[in-house]
Amino acid sequence: MGWIAFIISIIALVLSIWALKPTGRVEEMKTKVDVLSSLGLTEMKKQVEKLSTLSESLREKTANILDRLEKKVRGEEK
Repeated sequence: MGWIAFIISIIALVLSIWALKPTGRVEEMKTKVDVLSSLGLTEMKKQVEKLSTLSESLREKTANILDRLEKKVRGEEK
């Protein structure tokens, strides 16, 4: 019985090595992950900058509206 388990484990080892070849090596996978993550980071930075510009614009508009509202409530503006 021990020989059968040994033969099955050898066959499993050969199959796992054979399956690894088409998927690529660990080094190739690391470089792919690095490239994809760097692309993701630059895209995220662009989105953050865009949101920052938008939030600044909204803040200025809100401040102007509140300023005009205050003047109307206090009666300084006709």
